[in-house]
Amino acid sequence: MTSPGFSIVSGVAILLMASCSLSPTEVPKPKAPDTYQLSSEEQEAFLSLVNDLRNTGCRCGNRYMPPVPALQLNESLVEVADIHALDMQLNSHFDHRGTDGSRVGDRLTRKGYNWRAVGENIAAGYDDVNSVFAGWQRSAGHCENMMSREFTQLGIARRGPYWVNTLARPRSSG
Repeated sequence: MTSPGFSIVSGVAILLMASCSLSPTEVPKPKAPDTYQLSSEEQEAFLSLVNDLRNTGCRCGNRYMPPVPALQLNESLVEVADIHALDMQLNSHFDHRGTDGSRVGDRLTRKGYNWRAVGENIAAGYDDVNSVFAGWQRSAGHCENMMSREFTQLGIARRGPYWVNTLARPRSSG
């Protein structure tokens, strides 16, 4: 059974990301929730890194990805990314599927975001926006998500060692 708004493209993006989780170091079990959230400056810095990559095109593994339009930061996507990052942190659970069984499309639908395509990058153990971006760029599947023309918006969040990048395209209202 598919979620409302599920498309073949979004399914491919979800399947792609489910197979390539990224963790450069052993992820420590947190003693208490980390209330640290990315600042708006850090979110904008990540958006700039992704949009610079999209503007020039790049190689994602063996596949050349041509330049594509820039993404926009979306507050609903930031909130959904943050909810998943916090879930992973509180439960020492590193997976695209939430501890409640949800997938990224389910989390966006619950938030009220009417999506046409959706993808998600997760990572753990990176110190800052630049290093997590570089890690995702080196991973073919994560890089393809950041370069996909199917996505028009993104959200980025971090809780403790856990990072989540939610990418989506909303359904048109017309």
